[in-house]
Amino acid sequence: MRLSEERIEVIAGRLADRLLDEELVDITITERAFLDRLEIWIAQDLEIEEEINEAAVKRLESYSRKIEHGSDEWETLLEKAKEELARARGYVIR
Repeated sequence: MRLSEERIEVIAGRLADRLLDEELVDITITERAFLDRLEIWIAQDLEIEEEINEAAVKRLESYSRKIEHGSDEWETLLEKAKEELARARGYVIR
């Protein structure tokens, strides 16, 4: 995962504060439970993105014609593969 647990906690805390301060959510659970759920959601989302990225890299590495890692062609094909894999999972990468 690209972010540490501590960084996820900070992001979730800021997100929770903003959502609650601007009354964008109406929660029926404690703020701590809400924060815990946000942290879990963020971590799960990052895991999905990482799985998609790994699958896209494996796809490119399986091509019979070897493409140089980091080249413009590699980056273009990697983005297309990630988009296809994400779409198949009903996931949006931004």
